[in-house]
Amino acid sequence: MKKIAILCNGVSSEVIDRKELIKLLQQKGYKTFVGEIFDGTVNNYYALNNISFIPIIASRNNTNPFNEIKSIHSVKKQIEKEKIESVIIYGVKNHAAMSIGSKLGGAKRIMCVVNGSGNLFKINGLKGKLLRIISFPMLWIAYKFSKCVCFQNKDDLEFFKKKHLITGKKEAFVTGGSGVNLAEFPFSFLPESNNFLYLARITLSKGIKEYIEAAYIVKKEFKSCRFDIYGGIDSTIEGSVGDILDRAINDGVVEYHGKTNDVKTALKKCRFFVYPSYYPEGVSRCLLQAISTGRPIITSNMPGCRETVIDGVNGFLVEKQNVKQLVDKMRYFLNNKDKMQGFGVESRKIAEEHFDINVVNKTIISHLEK
Repeated sequence: MKKIAILCNGVSSEVIDRKELIKLLQQKGYKTFVGEIFDGTVNNYYALNNISFIPIIASRNNTNPFNEIKSIHSVKKQIEKEKIESVIIYGVKNHAAMSIGSKLGGAKRIMCVVNGSGNLFKINGLKGKLLRIISFPMLWIAYKFSKCVCFQNKDDLEFFKKKHLITGKKEAFVTGGSGVNLAEFPFSFLPESNNFLYLARITLSKGIKEYIEAAYIVKKEFKSCRFDIYGGIDSTIEGSVGDILDRAINDGVVEYHGKTNDVKTALKKCRFFVYPSYYPEGVSRCLLQAISTGRPIITSNMPGCRETVIDGVNGFLVEKQNVKQLVDKMRYFLNNKDKMQGFGVESRKIAEEHFDINVVNKTIISHLEK
C-alpha cells in the first residue's frame, strides 16, 4: 500500500485541519500518517478514521536553530521507520527541517505547502536579519529536495521567486488557499440583527485592535449593533491583547465568547464578517468559511485576505491598520440594508467558483503524483 504523511507543527490533542484531504488520499489507496507535536494525548479522531499518528519535534516559532536540528532528526527517524514514500509539509517555518528530514529518511516525493509566509519575513531588527541569514539557505535546499511547492496566493509565489527561494524549473503552483467545504458551511440568509463578527486566532497582526477601535466609534452612532469576538488569545510571539480586549468588554462595546468549536453557528448568527488582518497568511480559513456561509465581508487589502473579496460586490477591502476606512465600510453596511443580501449571495458565488475544497485537494494530489 502507498504511504503518505502530512507533517505540520500542530499538536496531537487537536484534529488536523486537513480532514477532507486525508479522506481523498485514503480513497485513492494511501495509508495516511499525520506527524505533529505530541502533547500528551492523541485525538480519538485519528484512530476512528484509520489515520496513523507519528510524533515529531517541530518548531512553533522557528527562532532556535538547535530545535531545527532536532526536528530534522525526528522526522528522518519516523519517515525511515514507517517507510513513508510521499510527504506533504504545511508551514514555511517547518519546510526546512521537515523537508531535509524527509529526504534523509527516504521519502521519494515531497511537497511543501506555503500557507502564508508567516513570521519569518516579518521579524524586524538584528534578530530578523540573523534568522533569515540562517533560514534562507535551508529553505533553498528544502525546495530543491521537494518535487513541487504549493502556494495559496500569487503574491507569495512572486515573493519567493524574488528572494530566489524558488529557482529554475522547480514546479510551483497556486491553489485557492486550503479551500472550504461548501457542504459543511452552507449558504444561509442574513439575520435581521446587525451583528458584526470577528472570528480568528486573537493576536495583534490579525487586526483585533483595529476591530475594537472601530467598534467603539460605530457603536456610538448605531447603539443596537453588536460586535462579537470568537477565538483563542495567542500572545506567544506578539504582544498581549488582553488589556485592549478586557477594556472593550468592560465598556460593553464587544462580546467575547472565547475559542469555539462551533464556527458554523457563530457565522450563521452574524450579519457581517470583519477581519482586518495584516498577518502574512495563505488565504484565511475564517474568510473562506464566512464567504461560503454567504456573509458580506470587510477585510484588509493584503495577500491572503483580498483574494476573498471583489470590492463593492461582496464586501470591501480596507488598507491595513486603517481604522477610519474600517469604520466607513461598517457604516455603509448598516446604512444599506437592502443591498446586504446581494453581497452575501456574491460571497457564496466566489466560494463556489474559486475555493471548493474538493477542487483544491484534487489539484494538490495531481501535482504530487504526476
